[in-house]
Amino acid sequence: MTETKYYYLTSAIKQMNTTFNIVLATTNPDESIQHILDDTKHHIEMDLHEIDDDFSIEKKDSMVSKFQKGDQDPLINSEPFQLVYDKTIIAEQMTQHYYSAYFNGKYDPTGIIKGWAMERLFDSYLKPLLSIDDIEGVSFKSGENIKLATRRNSDYRWSVNINKPNTDTNLSSYYLQNGAIATVNNLNFEKVPRSRASEMEQVTILSGDLTDSVVWANAGISAGTELFPEMIVRADLTGMFVDKKLGIVNFRDGSVSTNKKIFLK
Repeated sequence: MTETKYYYLTSAIKQMNTTFNIVLATTNPDESIQHILDDTKHHIEMDLHEIDDDFSIEKKDSMVSKFQKGDQDPLINSEPFQLVYDKTIIAEQMTQHYYSAYFNGKYDPTGIIKGWAMERLFDSYLKPLLSIDDIEGVSFKSGENIKLATRRNSDYRWSVNINKPNTDTNLSSYYLQNGAIATVNNLNFEKVPRSRASEMEQVTILSGDLTDSVVWANAGISAGTELFPEMIVRADLTGMFVDKKLGIVNFRDGSVSTNKKIFLK
């Protein structure tokens, strides 16, 4: 039996102070697939620009900046703002406030907005591509945040390596058909202040929703090694964390595992 050969068409978008990477896994990388990728990139790029205009804390006319100044109009009249605001409030509640969208007394959803945007644009523009012949998988990545999916009944799996911070040293590998992964470490841990002294160095969370993965990864770093294991059990979390004393700890559906390679649907 001949093994299926996969090819990868990629495209990068620079927006929201980061680079977003689109990847299509295909068995036939012809011009029609490239045209689909180019067209998809165009739509995603336009939407990312609009989302940045609405939610950037650096732009004085953004909805977030207006809300920070006491203007309630975004919360009343903007559905996207309402959705993001609701997600941040729910995130705070489900993590016992180890994730928070408030900094120095001001509302700032920066830590969650990229994941929310990626989830939304993935569902709108990338997931529908799986109905096209020869496209086996779609992936959307920004930094350590990844959303991916595979065509139904396909044998293809995305391989995702989790590395030690700022190195190429592999800590664990995930082989996924569908899902979202977020990794937070001491290098990209910017917005959520550490709530407790801890030896926690890095947290990776896998889930069905990228926003949830981002929230729990940040909450894990914030809560620290003493409290995060309780969260893992209570919320049935899947992923891994790295602690200076404990080393690498893998967990799946709330239970700790020692496997370095994890296969998930």
